[in-house]
Amino acid sequence: MTLEFIDNYLNKKLKQNDELIVYTFYELRVGQNLSEIEVNKMLELTKIKLENNGYKIYRTGEKYIYADIESTVKENELMVAVKQ
Repeated sequence: MTLEFIDNYLNKKLKQNDELIVYTFYELRVGQNLSEIEVNKMLELTKIKLENNGYKIYRTGEKYIYADIESTVKENELMVAVKQ
């Protein structure tokens, strides 16, 4: 896993929806075949980049509001980013 991979993956997510970004366990561990260490590093670097671009970051179990609806980050979701 490289910084280029992390940037490309984030850019793909931003094209899908730049207001709400969700990273799931399945997509990273199974779909991208990343180790637990790689997933943690990816999420940490992505979190920094997103926070610097005006996103609020939420982790599993935390509550967040998007489109005036309160939700909780599900067990299978590792990180949710909401544009502020």
